[in-house]
Amino acid sequence: MCVARQFRKRSPSPFLESQKGITPDFSTPFLGKGKFNHSFEVKLSDLVPDKQQPRKFFAAEEIEALATSLAERGILQPILVREAAAGSAKWIIVAGERRWRAAAILGWETLPAIEYEGDYRAASLVENLLRADLSAVEEARGLRSLMDVNKWSQSEAGRQLGLSQSRVNRTLRILDLPGDFLDFASANAVPANVLVQIVREEEPKQRKVLIDRVMSGAATVAEMQHLRQKEAAKTSSIVKAKSDPERKVFRTIRRFIKETTSIREATIPLSDEDKNDLRRARDMIDRLLG
Repeated sequence: MCVARQFRKRSPSPFLESQKGITPDFSTPFLGKGKFNHSFEVKLSDLVPDKQQPRKFFAAEEIEALATSLAERGILQPILVREAAAGSAKWIIVAGERRWRAAAILGWETLPAIEYEGDYRAASLVENLLRADLSAVEEARGLRSLMDVNKWSQSEAGRQLGLSQSRVNRTLRILDLPGDFLDFASANAVPANVLVQIVREEEPKQRKVLIDRVMSGAATVAEMQHLRQKEAAKTSSIVKAKSDPERKVFRTIRRFIKETTSIREATIPLSDEDKNDLRRARDMIDRLLG
C-alpha cells in the first residue's frame, strides 16, 4: 500500500501576502462601512459550516494548535454568521470555521458571533484567502470563485489583488488538471510548483505519468522537472516538429479559443484594453484567412 508523500508546509503564498494592506481599498461589496451588526453569543450546536466555502480540508494538528491558543488567550475576534434558511441549525458560518472546530475540541458551548448581511460568498472567500494557509488547489479554486463572484477578468483580478496577470493565469491553470487529482492534491497539500510542472506537460500520456508519480507518494518538484526533461529527450524529433513556429502558433490559437470560451461563458465584462486586444486579434485572423 502506497502512502501519500507528506509535503512540507508551504511558505506564505505571494497571493496571500499581496493582500496585506490592500483590504481597506478592496472593491468587493462586503467591505463597506456599516455592514456589521453587534456581536452576540451563539451556541455551537446552532452552527453549521458553509458547504460553499473554498477550504475543504482541515489539518487536525492545526486545529488542535488553534484550540491551545484559544484556551490560553481566549477568542479575540467573533465569527461571522448568516441565518440558515431551514433545518435544525440556526446559523451558517460565513467566516471562522477553524475557530468553531477548535472551540468544539475545547468543549465550549458558545462563541461570539456577528450576523453578516453582505455578500457572504465574497466574505468567505476573502477571509480564507487572507487568513488561512490554503492548499495550492484551494487557493486556485478560491481565486476562480472570487473572480466569478465579482465578474472579474484575469487582468482585473490582478489589478484588484496586486498580482501580475501571469501570476493569476499560472494559479488558474492548475484547475485544468483532472478534478479527482485536484481533490487528492488539495487533501495532501501538493505544492503549486509540482502542479505547475504537471499542467505544463501537454502530452496526455506523459501528464498521466506525472500525475501517477505524485499520487504514488514519491514525486518532488525536481523529479517532475527531471521526468519532463527525460521524456523530451526521448521524443526529441517529435518535440522538434511541434516546436516549429507554425505549430506553436496553432497551439497558441487553440489555447486562445479555450480561454476566450470560458470568458464568454462566465459573462465577464471587458475593459477597453481587453476589447482593443480582441479587435487586434480579429484583424490578424482576418488577414491570415484573407
